[in-house]
Amino acid sequence: MHVLLFFIGILFCIWFLMPFFTKRILNPGNVTGLIFSVLLMIYGIFPRQIRQGMTAALAQPGFSRLLCALFLALLALTCLLFLINACRILSAIKAHPRQSCTLIVLGCKVYGTKASLMLEERMDAAIAYLRANPDSKCIVSGGKGEDEGISEAACMQQYLICHGIPKSRIFMEDRSRTTQENLLFSSAIIKKQGLDPHLALVSNEFHLYRSLCIAKRLGFSAYGIPAKTAWWLFPTYFTREILAIVNEDLGLLRPKSP
Repeated sequence: MHVLLFFIGILFCIWFLMPFFTKRILNPGNVTGLIFSVLLMIYGIFPRQIRQGMTAALAQPGFSRLLCALFLALLALTCLLFLINACRILSAIKAHPRQSCTLIVLGCKVYGTKASLMLEERMDAAIAYLRANPDSKCIVSGGKGEDEGISEAACMQQYLICHGIPKSRIFMEDRSRTTQENLLFSSAIIKKQGLDPHLALVSNEFHLYRSLCIAKRLGFSAYGIPAKTAWWLFPTYFTREILAIVNEDLGLLRPKSP
């Protein structure tokens, strides 16, 4: 079994490193994944020594026993939170939007003037919905980062037009920097333009649950349209999103509503 855990650790280590070596993506998701992978590999190499050390620590009274018990409790809590939030993410993916909603496509990284892979995935999901529901309108939402050549909204508008979506069906919101701002600034456009108040948020499947939670917290009623994520990026962003959901639940680094 320990040999299997060692090779699983190597596999996960490679999987979490792929986003960094291919796209220079380094975030809490792949850092956490790499730490977990290394721990698996260490346990795979030294299973007997680790078990003996844990047993000895638990047998001793005082600080060592307390520290070991706290570590095991933290490990169990981490696994529980991971499973609970994974189920929450899956529940958001399975929900289906009503017809003729106003789409809000949440922005993502732009490299110069070219959409990132995940932004293309979100736009492809939006295109499929807009083609199936010709009466629906769309808001592309995302500002311009310091290292981006154009705003995420402008990039999305160009992509949608190039794929046959008329410009008259697309509204731009190019000031937002966060998911919360995506929703608040897009809401102002919906009111000003008299768009359908029934909303559908388009984002990658791992991000959809938290986006809907933020929408609910802000008083919006919204559905979700999941965009599929490339398999080699999914573990990094899924793990990152688990951490972000915990933060959203606790309200630790949550941006304040304007």
